[in-house]
Amino acid sequence: MEPDCTVFGGDCGATSVFKRPAFRFTAKSFNYFPLGYLIGASVWALRRQKLLEQSIQSAQEIEKSLHLIHESLEFIDKQLTAYIADKVDAAQMPQEAQKIQSDLTSHEISLEEMKKQNQGKEAAQRVLSQIDVAQKKLQDVSMKFRLFQKPANFEERLQESKMILDEVKMHLPALETRSVEQEVVQSQLNHCVNLYKSLSEVKSEVEMVIKTGRQIVQKKQTENPKELDERVTALKLHYNELGAKVTERKQQLEKCLKLSRKMRKEMNALTEWLAATDMELTKRSAVEGMPSNLDSEVAWGKAIQKEMEKQKVHLKSVTELGESLKVVLGKKETLVEDKLSLLNSNWIAVTSRAEEWLNLLLEYQKHMETFEQNVNHVMSWILQADTLLDETEKKKPQQKEDVLKRLKAEMNDIRPKVDSTRDQAANLMANRGDHCRKVVEPKLSELNHRFAAISHRIKTGKASIPLKELEQFNSDIQKLLEPLEAEIQQGVNLKEEDFNKDMSEDNEGTVKELLQRGDNLQQRITDERKREEVKIKQQLLKTKHNALKDLRSQRRKKALEISHQWYQYKRQADDLLKCLDDIEKKLASLPDPKDERKLKEIDRELQKKKEELNAVRRQAEGLSKDGAAVAVEPTQIQLSKRWWEIESKFAQFRRLNFAQIMKPADIP
Repeated sequence: MEPDCTVFGGDCGATSVFKRPAFRFTAKSFNYFPLGYLIGASVWALRRQKLLEQSIQSAQEIEKSLHLIHESLEFIDKQLTAYIADKVDAAQMPQEAQKIQSDLTSHEISLEEMKKQNQGKEAAQRVLSQIDVAQKKLQDVSMKFRLFQKPANFEERLQESKMILDEVKMHLPALETRSVEQEVVQSQLNHCVNLYKSLSEVKSEVEMVIKTGRQIVQKKQTENPKELDERVTALKLHYNELGAKVTERKQQLEKCLKLSRKMRKEMNALTEWLAATDMELTKRSAVEGMPSNLDSEVAWGKAIQKEMEKQKVHLKSVTELGESLKVVLGKKETLVEDKLSLLNSNWIAVTSRAEEWLNLLLEYQKHMETFEQNVNHVMSWILQADTLLDETEKKKPQQKEDVLKRLKAEMNDIRPKVDSTRDQAANLMANRGDHCRKVVEPKLSELNHRFAAISHRIKTGKASIPLKELEQFNSDIQKLLEPLEAEIQQGVNLKEEDFNKDMSEDNEGTVKELLQRGDNLQQRITDERKREEVKIKQQLLKTKHNALKDLRSQRRKKALEISHQWYQYKRQADDLLKCLDDIEKKLASLPDPKDERKLKEIDRELQKKKEELNAVRRQAEGLSKDGAAVAVEPTQIQLSKRWWEIESKFAQFRRLNFAQIMKPADIP
């Protein structure tokens, strides 16, 4: 027994099963311990040996497991390092990522269990130290795995999103208002819409980048979560700020475009009206003196005043739109103010001119009406005096003398009115231009003439114009009117004379002479009714003569257009008439009895001329359709008559000498 105990004690001491060296049993030891004690110690020693063997086996298994875990972590570490270097992420290799995740989880659980099993054991310090090293390696690899789980293109996507937003921001100054012109605003709005679309298109990407960034931070898939969180937050704020600015500017530009479009439409319409009115005013007022058609001018001026009231509505609308636009423009309101100021200046300039022009016309119209009233007043008295003097021609001398005496008193009373009317006329002619002179001067001349004539008649008691002279004028003008009217009835139908000469100036001298005689008579006649009769006949003669000149001009023009056909027709018709005359002479020169052979020759010659006759008739029909029916009619009548005359004579010879000769041709 002694050797066995000795060996056992040595083994326990060597393997540190006991904390202090085992008591060395020797043969002598048995002399000191009872036998029971030695047996118990032996059992205990066997148990300790078994425990030691198990501890050694467990330590070996743990070391083996730690070695396997270490190798696995090293392999995973190299794998993850390669993936990250190649910018490959877990999303691209989901199965591999799942396997790595499973391995890391398994290693973590295994290490935790090992640590728990060896916690508090006296011989486990070395094992615990190895487990700590393995867990530290596991943490490093897990961190790298989280980096592997981070999307490989996240940084690139983050930078691209930021770059797009920076580019949008760079274009924002181009959206600042620099004009209210529709084209400029539209261009800016188009640019703004493009930026808006860019933000809309990048929105989902920015949201995804922000979401991914938050997840990376939350899962600590980055080495610096705080820095990444700040960058993601900055991206979000940047996008929201740009979105707000672009949206706000888009709304402003849309409103600005809408208002500027309306304002431009209203302003253009008003500006065009002002320009047209100003041009028309310039044209109408450019005439020296007063206009020829005063009533028309006054009517136009009043119409413009009414139109001005309507246009004020447009001016008010433009002003209101401008005020609304200034609110939208804010500090750039001067862009609108300049346009409104210019429009208001044009409005004041044109409307003031229109008012001044109308006032000038109304003032002139008032002066002319006063002049007309004065002239009519004097003329009315002259007419009454003439009528009264005409009536006194049949009365007794004493009665006539009384009338003359009364009229002399009235004449003296009305003379101041005549003088003031003359002064008024002189003032108008001197200050109101040529047209006013043309209107006033004849009236003044007539007034002077008639007042002088009535004054002479009142003073002498005799009329100033012989009745026979007036009757002769009426007779001469009637004699000229009748042929003029007859030719007018002819219309544009051509006569032969129209082909020979221009008749537009015919009767010109006679008409001119009669018109001059009429003017002279009007100057001398004091009877208003008779003067009006002369005037009416003069006007009728002018009207008829002008109408006839126009018709003659039209006929001459038409004659020139078909002159070639006409002269060809006349030449052939004249040649045919000459041939018929020759045939008639040949028939007349034949001796009795008539030679049958010569008769047949003449007959054949006549039959040949029948084709020429038909050709001439066709030409006449064509000319008739062109308006020369009256011109061709005399020649056609003469030609048909001559043909029938010769045919008739030839028919007598046919009946007497040879009945077989063909019958005469039918002539329509």
